[in-house]
Amino acid sequence: DFPDYRTDGNGNLHLVWHDADEDNGAGAIMYMLFNAAGDILIDRTQVNIGGTGNANTWPSVNIDAAGLVYVVWHDATDQEVYFMRLNPSLAPLDGTSTTAATINETGDAVLGDVRLSAAGGSNALHPRIRRDSNTDFHVVWESSSNGGAVQYVKVDADGVILNGPLSLGGASTGADLPDVDVDTSNNVHIVFGNDVGTTTNEIYYAMIDGAAGTFLIAPTLLSDDDGLRAGNVTVNVDRFDDTLYLVFKQALAAGVNGVEEVFIARLNPALDDQDTGMGDPAVLKLFEKKITTGPGVFQWSVFSRITSDKRIHATYIDFDQGQAGCPGPGNYSNYTINDAHITFAGDVILREVLTTTGFATSCFPQARSAPAGNRIVWTDSMTLPSEIYASVISRADSGSSGFISCSLGNPDSDGWRAGELWLLLGLLSLLFARRQLRRA
Repeated sequence: DFPDYRTDGNGNLHLVWHDADEDNGAGAIMYMLFNAAGDILIDRTQVNIGGTGNANTWPSVNIDAAGLVYVVWHDATDQEVYFMRLNPSLAPLDGTSTTAATINETGDAVLGDVRLSAAGGSNALHPRIRRDSNTDFHVVWESSSNGGAVQYVKVDADGVILNGPLSLGGASTGADLPDVDVDTSNNVHIVFGNDVGTTTNEIYYAMIDGAAGTFLIAPTLLSDDDGLRAGNVTVNVDRFDDTLYLVFKQALAAGVNGVEEVFIARLNPALDDQDTGMGDPAVLKLFEKKITTGPGVFQWSVFSRITSDKRIHATYIDFDQGQAGCPGPGNYSNYTINDAHITFAGDVILREVLTTTGFATSCFPQARSAPAGNRIVWTDSMTLPSEIYASVISRADSGSSGFISCSLGNPDSDGWRAGELWLLLGLLSLLFARRQLRRA
């Protein structure tokens, strides 16, 4: 589960995920490499240093211009966040598995992988990573014990900490799924949910000087303290003007399992004086719109990225199919994983159901897209056992985007190659559109 991916400059797809059955049943971070035609170059390979004795989970991946792969994840053995750099070119690239010792350039057989969080069992989890133009990396995670808070660090390509850890605040109960992005000046934008000083979980935003590692805008409460839970927030920088697009869920009625819908908000940090203090949401926020139709029972596991079709894609699990609340294991057949195609004006062009069959393995985010990527990946059990599926994104201005889903466990299927055709058609339409207008 928890798949994430990036595509390099040659169209190769680098996939990471957590597999609970690997490393003698302890759980491991797995990696596969596909070429642009869908052929396997590196088959499933455990890439974290093995023998940890417990699940390693929640991987988040990035990639640089040379095709080196960077992964952060939560190690449940010591409750810390780790970092590694993979060099796929060191493997034979013949469709076989390789080993961590072959391609993990930062791991050590004795010392293990590079630890980013402070030792001491702080239960550091849910990390996310973004790269800046200097090929440094900005990582955030949350802690849920020992006075846990959202933490931020800047590291180089070896995992050496350059700035931080910087605490963004939080409570001992932990924060809610922080996310991070970097603008064209290499300044850092972080969002997260927390219930410190509010009735229930609400959304916070902060801006950090990427060079100095200090606040330009201190953590600022963006959503109203109205007793209606907000969370699952993700942030995306529009590199045309460095404005931000946040996608999140917001309860519309009181109660743990109250009615929840998905919203998008646009922020302009340049409107703030950036004097290291908190910002004013009324100044920062340009608009906020509801993008699900409701009345919903539950919209959950929200994720978003600006993808190659110049749309904001918001994925979420919809429990409106008769399932009130998070179902237990083996009872996920009543939800759908949905994808909303959203313009930069915040208008929904299209909503598509990625799957209406099978079940995922948890209620946590399962569907992920990549910045400037062309796919959405998720875990599903359309066929047993659970596999990772992919759906190709192509630009949709109305109607269907024509996506075709296929299992990455069977990349030679017609679905993969048909998906590549849709991608090509989508890119051609993008080239034509850019001659007319920068974006719709």
